[in-house]
Amino acid sequence: MTNNNQSDRRRNSLWRYQLVLWIAALPIFAYTFWLAVRHRQFRYLQQRLGFGCPPRRESVIWLHAASVGEVLAAEPLLKALHQQYPKLNMVVTTVTPTGAQMVRQRLGDQAIHIYLPLDWRSAVRRFLNTLRPRCALIMETELWPNLYQACARQAIPLLVVNARVSSKTLGTVGWIRNLYRGALQHVTAILARSQKDADGFRELGAAPDIVHVVGNIKFSAAKPVAQVKPITLPRPFVLAASTHDDEELQLARLWLAMQPRDELLVIAPRHPNRSNNIVRQLESLSVKPAVRSRNDKVQADTRIYLADTLGELTGFMASAELVIMGGSFVPVGGHNLLEPAMLSKAIVFGPFMHNFTDETAGLLAQQAVIQVDNYEQLRRELTELLQDHAKRQALEERAQQFMQRNSDMLQRYSSAISRYCQLPDE
Repeated sequence: MTNNNQSDRRRNSLWRYQLVLWIAALPIFAYTFWLAVRHRQFRYLQQRLGFGCPPRRESVIWLHAASVGEVLAAEPLLKALHQQYPKLNMVVTTVTPTGAQMVRQRLGDQAIHIYLPLDWRSAVRRFLNTLRPRCALIMETELWPNLYQACARQAIPLLVVNARVSSKTLGTVGWIRNLYRGALQHVTAILARSQKDADGFRELGAAPDIVHVVGNIKFSAAKPVAQVKPITLPRPFVLAASTHDDEELQLARLWLAMQPRDELLVIAPRHPNRSNNIVRQLESLSVKPAVRSRNDKVQADTRIYLADTLGELTGFMASAELVIMGGSFVPVGGHNLLEPAMLSKAIVFGPFMHNFTDETAGLLAQQAVIQVDNYEQLRRELTELLQDHAKRQALEERAQQFMQRNSDMLQRYSSAISRYCQLPDE
């Protein structure tokens, strides 16, 4: 009787979900149309509705990466699968145009990009009927009830890769919680990044035997120094990476007050399209930044350099004296520390790192990074690190050792995917 009640609740939740989608259909279509016009991409509208997919190919493996961060995390895995199984046709879906741009930039002709269809049954059906993938890989946390159900109906193995679950998702109640539970019944395997995430998925309703702790795939996304082309500037610099609104202004004030010897502060915003606004904020401090997108040269009196370009962050990290991680001094939740750690960089960040708790805890436990509570503490740490080469070198070495202990992450995921997906012969 209990199983019947749970099944009834899941069906009722799915029915409510369909009703919500039907009521919201017109606003969803209007917003999708607006985004297509804004980005001048008619295929965005087409593919979000399930149309306009490339002609069907044999041996397709499909990976969904919501946006830029997930694409970067999945890049090494896709390249490894492509090398191991050259007959595979890789298809990557995203929901954002910036994600699409990153797929083209990082994967080139190794993968076809398509926009993920809206979670409408008709759109999902058209998408899967055209694509016919051997296997579906969903990066991190994307629970789409109609998509998951359609994959199960077509006997497409569906794996959640680098699976993570937030406290917000775990905090859902009522019919939405039952909706998640129902969606997870259609998943073949959940490859979790940590024991905490594995426990969270079981709590959310996943069958215990399909949940496996593999580890954080972002360890494999961090590129060793030998694979990175450094971006050099005429003077040594400190990099503020992936900054958000207000961080640029506060970091610039701090930097101007520090009076460093010859170093520059390079600001690489998370969203380069904010460049004009950032320049106005910096000019309010009576400082004229050199702007990379304008090909400005570093002059003798240049104090701040704005790296407002896409895809060059790793190159700047490779050449930096040390790295300040943005998104950690405002309640954004921080950004990935593993990439600068792989590059053996001294890393400093603020109090808000809740999106990367496992990585942060691991690096802090090894005394490989420095976390500060505010900008005043940051100023003191920066001053000391720029003056004390031995302290900076110790952080660099411990960060490198931490990364080396997790260097087999790519092999772990490749092996797990091979077990569940019906891949062609090599």
